[in-house]
Amino acid sequence: MEDTKLHVANWLNVSASSEPGLFQHRFADHHIGNPFIRSLHGGVTAALSEYCAEQVVLQELGMTVRCRLTSNSMNYLRVTKSEDVFVRATITRLSRRMAFVDVTCWQDDESNPVTHGQCNIRIIRAE
Repeated sequence: MEDTKLHVANWLNVSASSEPGLFQHRFADHHIGNPFIRSLHGGVTAALSEYCAEQVVLQELGMTVRCRLTSNSMNYLRVTKSEDVFVRATITRLSRRMAFVDVTCWQDDESNPVTHGQCNIRIIRAE
């Protein structure tokens, strides 16, 4: 499972910032969904949001737990450009078995997001 997460992180070209909950996705041509306007594919921004939501839960709880996305809801607010995307993932509620995470993606200005969504994540603890 961890190999899959590493593969996703490499394909998305995402890295964590020194600031907790902040990530950066480096643009690559294989992320383009609409070649005419050079916009990122919506699935890329959704996968990026889901990955960052899981990572922020792992940062909070430590790597001894596993995360499994149970549901997500994404709002696509504006067209993306062919440039880097920044992601802020914030845990809104954390219980023993579930985490609820708000995720916002932006390019130029954090107050002008390109997507906003919520991810519900199941926490699997080693017994």
